[in-house]
Amino acid sequence: MRLSVVIAIAGQLCNNMTMNIQSLNLSKFLVTTLFLLFGLMITKPASLETLADIPVQVVKAVDPKQLACLAKNIYHEAGSESVKGQAAVAWVVMNRVTHGFGSTPCNVIFQYTNVNRESDSGKIEKIKICQFSWVCEGKSDPNKKSEKYKQAEQVAYDVMVNKAYSNVLPGTALFFHNLAVNPMWPYRQVAKIGNHIFYSNKKKSN
Repeated sequence: MRLSVVIAIAGQLCNNMTMNIQSLNLSKFLVTTLFLLFGLMITKPASLETLADIPVQVVKAVDPKQLACLAKNIYHEAGSESVKGQAAVAWVVMNRVTHGFGSTPCNVIFQYTNVNRESDSGKIEKIKICQFSWVCEGKSDPNKKSEKYKQAEQVAYDVMVNKAYSNVLPGTALFFHNLAVNPMWPYRQVAKIGNHIFYSNKKKSN
């Protein structure tokens, strides 16, 4: 109980005293009053919790730009996949950062290479090849209020900040593709999750 309340109660008790203070047993009054005040000060209502009982939730900071890049990549590459499938796509990006493909998730996701290719007419054309197809396709930004994007953003946050789902792929997993295509990569397959096959940077054994 607040000290101000205790003082108010004490004042009320004093006001209720009869005017003839000499007729009171002063010692008994003081003992009773002190006992009452002491009891009020140490009594804690059962509904209150001590500060030590209240869990403290710490929200870790994250670069919003990098979070948005990773969430957008998850959305476009694995938006219809399970959380595990989305986390696997996120970890390919993070593994690439570790292996020096780029210094940040954004750098990795928006990497591209210009290559020369001969057209049907015999002319040499420059072709832009992106690491993630949706980047070259120029897909628009997702609706950030949609449940689909919110889940992608949550998975991105959990992977970036809490290193969640780190067991879905080994740290050597750097490539993946959809089941609809077969690029005939020489790399070793390490997992198949949902509609994607994931590969390490190691070559297949003959």
